[in-house]
Amino acid sequence: MGQQFSLKVTRMKCLNEQSGEWGKDEMRLFGFAISRTGRLFATGYRNLGSYSSGDDRATGVFPMTLVEGELDPNGLEMLLYLWWIEEDSGGVSGAATALEASFRAAYRREADKLLALNFPRTCIPFTAFYKAVLPFRDEIHEASTNGINNDELYEPFDLLLERGNDPLGGLNFSREIKLMGSKMLGLYEMTLNCSYEVEPVVHP
Repeated sequence: MGQQFSLKVTRMKCLNEQSGEWGKDEMRLFGFAISRTGRLFATGYRNLGSYSSGDDRATGVFPMTLVEGELDPNGLEMLLYLWWIEEDSGGVSGAATALEASFRAAYRREADKLLALNFPRTCIPFTAFYKAVLPFRDEIHEASTNGINNDELYEPFDLLLERGNDPLGGLNFSREIKLMGSKMLGLYEMTLNCSYEVEPVVHP
């Protein structure tokens, strides 16, 4: 029985906007996720909105689906690696398609290398993912500096998402995750909803 996985941004809160910024903070998001069995996802370059200190949003563009798809029941854990970006030059935006293609290619190369070395198959997806992430951090940083005013990259979030048990004994599971990040006195909080739903068996 398949498990339908979904990860959504449900809320974004600006506790304090960045210092030295003209106007509002233009907040963006970019990242990748992979399942235990090797299904690779990309969030795409996502517009979270413009923020001033005290802004708290749970409507409009939210809920925003970042990742969704069916997962193998034997590989429900997910690694999530993502960046917040305060956009100025638009360097990351302009390079987003190329960055995603580069990451996917790097992951595939690393996975093939590990496979050729007879690395344990169950360990290949997460290991190859991290081996691809390390050099990619330099790539996205380089893109962020492509312009008159640099995009501000927040420190990336590195999360392991796991399926828990419904406290009421149901087959589905959902939980809320709060992430906080700070850059140049800017302080933000983002709420994610991570859910697993059991796909019903359809009989002919």
